[in-house]
Amino acid sequence: MANLLKSKTAAWCAFILILLVMIFTFGMREAWWTFIDVFFAFMMVFSQLMALYIEKLDVRACRKLQMCAAVFGVLTILALIGEYIAYQVLFK
Repeated sequence: MANLLKSKTAAWCAFILILLVMIFTFGMREAWWTFIDVFFAFMMVFSQLMALYIEKLDVRACRKLQMCAAVFGVLTILALIGEYIAYQVLFK
């Protein structure tokens, strides 16, 4: 698992995957708040990718960016749960 988190290839694949999800699901999202989960996922992947690139320059900044990525990951999961509940309440 640690090797996967340190892999630039895995980070780039995740970044491209998030961009594809944003592109292909853009038309399916009716309200502005339905983009919250994709935003947090994008920020998570972007923070991790930037942390990997600046690791050799500044280790403290790398750690802070990795912490930001972890926080955005938790927020992504909470946003997914919140959107699911909102859809159940609003559209049922």
